[in-house]
Amino acid sequence: MISLDAYLGQVQRGLGGMDPRVRDDILRELHSHLSDSVAANGGNVGAAIDALGDAASVARRYRELYGYGTSYRVLFYLVAGVLGILTVPVLFAGDAGIFPFFVSAIFLAVEFAVLIWVSVMAGNQAGLFAGVAGLAGRLTGFGEAIAANRGAYLITPDGLAAFLLVSLLLVLVGWIPGKARQAWRRPGAEL
Repeated sequence: MISLDAYLGQVQRGLGGMDPRVRDDILRELHSHLSDSVAANGGNVGAAIDALGDAASVARRYRELYGYGTSYRVLFYLVAGVLGILTVPVLFAGDAGIFPFFVSAIFLAVEFAVLIWVSVMAGNQAGLFAGVAGLAGRLTGFGEAIAANRGAYLITPDGLAAFLLVSLLLVLVGWIPGKARQAWRRPGAEL
Protein backbone atom coordinates (compact mmCIF):
# COMPACT_ATOMS: atom_id res chain seq x y z
CA MET A 1 0.00 0.00 0.00
CA ILE A 2 1.29 3.45 -0.91
CA SER A 3 1.22 6.31 1.60
CA LEU A 4 -0.29 9.73 0.89
CA ASP A 5 3.16 11.33 0.95
CA ALA A 6 4.58 8.79 -1.51
CA TYR A 7 1.59 9.27 -3.84
CA LEU A 8 1.90 13.07 -3.68
CA GLY A 9 5.65 12.70 -4.35
CA GLN A 10 4.85 10.76 -7.53
CA VAL A 11 2.38 13.45 -8.60
CA GLN A 12 4.95 16.15 -7.85
CA ARG A 13 7.54 14.43 -10.08
CA GLY A 14 4.93 14.27 -12.84
CA LEU A 15 4.35 18.02 -12.52
CA GLY A 16 7.99 18.86 -13.28
CA GLY A 17 8.35 21.91 -15.51
CA MET A 18 5.24 23.63 -14.21
CA ASP A 19 5.26 26.99 -12.47
CA PRO A 20 6.35 26.16 -8.89
CA ARG A 21 3.53 28.22 -7.33
CA VAL A 22 0.90 26.43 -9.42
CA ARG A 23 2.49 23.07 -8.66
CA ASP A 24 2.50 23.80 -4.91
CA ASP A 25 -1.16 24.88 -5.02
CA ILE A 26 -2.07 21.66 -6.84
CA LEU A 27 -0.23 19.55 -4.29
CA ARG A 28 -1.89 21.36 -1.37
CA GLU A 29 -5.30 20.89 -2.99
CA LEU A 30 -4.63 17.20 -3.63
CA HIS A 31 -3.38 16.68 -0.07
CA SER A 32 -6.50 18.29 1.34
CA HIS A 33 -8.78 16.29 -0.96
CA LEU A 34 -7.03 13.02 -0.17
CA SER A 35 -7.09 13.71 3.58
CA ASP A 36 -10.85 14.35 3.42
CA SER A 37 -11.32 11.22 1.31
CA VAL A 38 -9.29 9.08 3.73
CA ALA A 39 -11.39 10.37 6.63
CA ALA A 40 -14.62 9.65 4.71
CA ASN A 41 -13.42 6.10 3.91
CA GLY A 42 -12.67 5.25 7.54
CA GLY A 43 -8.92 5.69 7.19
CA ASN A 44 -8.56 3.63 4.00
CA VAL A 45 -5.71 5.38 2.15
CA GLY A 46 -5.79 2.91 -0.75
CA ALA A 47 -9.46 3.61 -1.49
CA ALA A 48 -8.85 7.38 -1.48
CA ILE A 49 -5.91 7.04 -3.89
CA ASP A 50 -7.77 4.58 -6.13
CA ALA A 51 -10.70 7.00 -6.38
CA LEU A 52 -8.37 9.76 -7.59
CA GLY A 53 -6.40 7.61 -10.06
CA ASP A 54 -2.77 6.80 -10.63
CA ALA A 55 -0.28 9.59 -9.98
CA ALA A 56 0.97 9.82 -13.59
CA SER A 57 -2.57 10.32 -14.95
CA VAL A 58 -3.41 12.93 -12.32
CA ALA A 59 -0.19 14.83 -13.08
CA ARG A 60 -0.84 14.63 -16.83
CA ARG A 61 -4.35 16.06 -16.44
CA TYR A 62 -3.05 18.95 -14.34
CA ARG A 63 -0.26 19.62 -16.85
CA GLU A 64 -2.86 19.74 -19.64
CA LEU A 65 -4.87 22.17 -17.56
CA TYR A 66 -2.06 24.52 -16.49
CA GLY A 67 0.81 23.81 -18.90
CA TYR A 68 4.52 24.40 -18.44
CA GLY A 69 5.96 27.24 -16.39
CA THR A 70 7.36 30.41 -17.90
CA SER A 71 11.00 29.34 -17.70
CA TYR A 72 10.31 26.17 -19.67
CA ARG A 73 8.29 28.02 -22.31
CA VAL A 74 11.11 30.57 -22.71
CA LEU A 75 13.53 27.67 -23.17
CA PHE A 76 11.25 26.21 -25.87
CA TYR A 77 11.22 29.59 -27.66
CA LEU A 78 15.00 29.95 -27.46
CA VAL A 79 15.56 26.46 -28.88
CA ALA A 80 13.12 27.18 -31.73
CA GLY A 81 14.84 30.51 -32.47
CA VAL A 82 18.35 29.02 -32.54
CA LEU A 83 17.19 26.13 -34.72
CA GLY A 84 15.53 28.70 -37.00
CA ILE A 85 18.88 30.42 -37.52
CA LEU A 86 20.52 27.09 -38.39
CA THR A 87 17.91 26.32 -41.06
CA VAL A 88 19.28 29.00 -43.38
CA PRO A 89 21.40 27.13 -45.95
CA VAL A 90 23.61 30.04 -46.96
CA LEU A 91 25.11 30.11 -43.46
CA PHE A 92 26.87 26.87 -44.35
CA ALA A 93 27.59 27.84 -47.95
CA GLY A 94 30.97 27.86 -49.51
CA ASP A 95 32.50 25.72 -52.18
CA ALA A 96 30.69 22.65 -50.84
CA GLY A 97 28.08 22.51 -53.60
CA ILE A 98 24.72 21.18 -52.48
CA PHE A 99 25.94 20.12 -49.01
CA PRO A 100 24.63 23.27 -47.22
CA PHE A 101 21.10 22.45 -48.31
CA PHE A 102 21.30 19.00 -46.70
CA VAL A 103 22.60 20.46 -43.45
CA SER A 104 19.87 23.08 -43.35
CA ALA A 105 17.25 20.43 -44.24
CA ILE A 106 18.35 18.40 -41.22
CA PHE A 107 18.01 21.45 -38.96
CA LEU A 108 14.65 22.23 -40.55
CA ALA A 109 13.40 18.70 -39.83
CA VAL A 110 14.57 19.02 -36.22
CA GLU A 111 12.85 22.43 -36.02
CA PHE A 112 9.57 20.94 -37.25
CA ALA A 113 9.84 18.06 -34.75
CA VAL A 114 10.52 20.47 -31.88
CA LEU A 115 7.60 22.71 -32.87
CA ILE A 116 5.22 19.75 -33.08
CA TRP A 117 6.39 18.48 -29.70
CA VAL A 118 6.04 21.90 -28.05
CA SER A 119 2.59 22.41 -29.56
CA VAL A 120 1.32 19.01 -28.44
CA MET A 121 2.96 18.93 -25.00
CA ALA A 122 2.84 22.60 -23.98
CA GLY A 123 -0.25 23.70 -25.91
CA ASN A 124 -1.02 25.47 -29.12
CA GLN A 125 -0.24 28.93 -27.72
CA ALA A 126 3.28 27.85 -26.69
CA GLY A 127 3.65 26.15 -30.09
CA LEU A 128 2.54 29.31 -31.86
CA PHE A 129 5.08 31.43 -29.97
CA ALA A 130 7.79 28.82 -30.62
CA GLY A 131 6.87 28.94 -34.33
CA VAL A 132 7.18 32.74 -34.29
CA ALA A 133 10.56 32.36 -32.57
CA GLY A 134 11.61 29.94 -35.32
CA LEU A 135 10.44 32.44 -37.95
CA ALA A 136 12.39 35.21 -36.23
CA GLY A 137 15.45 32.97 -36.08
CA ARG A 138 15.20 32.22 -39.80
CA LEU A 139 14.87 35.90 -40.64
CA THR A 140 17.82 36.70 -38.36
CA GLY A 141 19.92 34.00 -40.02
CA PHE A 142 18.92 35.31 -43.43
CA GLY A 143 19.90 38.85 -42.42
CA GLU A 144 23.24 37.59 -41.12
CA ALA A 145 23.86 35.75 -44.39
CA ILE A 146 23.10 38.85 -46.45
CA ALA A 147 25.34 41.00 -44.24
CA ALA A 148 28.18 38.46 -44.48
CA ASN A 149 27.92 38.24 -48.29
CA ARG A 150 27.45 41.91 -49.16
CA GLY A 151 28.71 41.86 -52.69
CA ALA A 152 27.40 38.46 -53.70
CA TYR A 153 23.67 38.58 -54.25
CA LEU A 154 22.53 35.04 -54.89
CA ILE A 155 18.89 35.65 -54.04
CA THR A 156 16.38 34.77 -56.72
CA PRO A 157 12.68 35.61 -56.56
CA ASP A 158 11.78 31.91 -56.48
CA GLY A 159 14.33 31.23 -53.75
CA LEU A 160 13.08 34.15 -51.68
CA ALA A 161 9.47 33.01 -52.11
CA ALA A 162 10.37 29.46 -51.01
CA PHE A 163 12.32 30.83 -48.05
CA LEU A 164 9.40 32.99 -46.90
CA LEU A 165 6.89 30.17 -47.42
CA VAL A 166 8.90 27.73 -45.29
CA SER A 167 9.44 30.46 -42.70
CA LEU A 168 5.69 31.10 -42.40
CA LEU A 169 5.08 27.36 -42.33
CA LEU A 170 7.02 27.24 -39.05
CA VAL A 171 4.31 29.32 -37.41
CA LEU A 172 1.57 27.00 -38.69
CA VAL A 173 3.47 23.87 -37.66
CA GLY A 174 3.85 25.36 -34.20
CA TRP A 175 0.16 26.15 -33.86
CA ILE A 176 -1.84 23.42 -35.64
CA PRO A 177 -0.83 20.22 -33.75
CA GLY A 178 -1.72 21.68 -30.36
CA LYS A 179 -4.99 23.06 -31.69
CA ALA A 180 -5.83 19.67 -33.22
CA ARG A 181 -4.96 17.87 -29.99
CA GLN A 182 -7.17 20.30 -28.08
CA ALA A 183 -10.08 19.75 -30.49
CA TRP A 184 -9.74 15.96 -30.64
CA ARG A 185 -9.01 15.36 -26.97
CA ARG A 186 -11.28 12.90 -25.28
CA PRO A 187 -13.12 14.38 -22.37
CA GLY A 188 -11.26 13.33 -19.26
CA ALA A 189 -12.31 12.98 -15.69
CA GLU A 190 -12.67 16.30 -13.95
CA LEU A 191 -10.12 17.11 -11.29
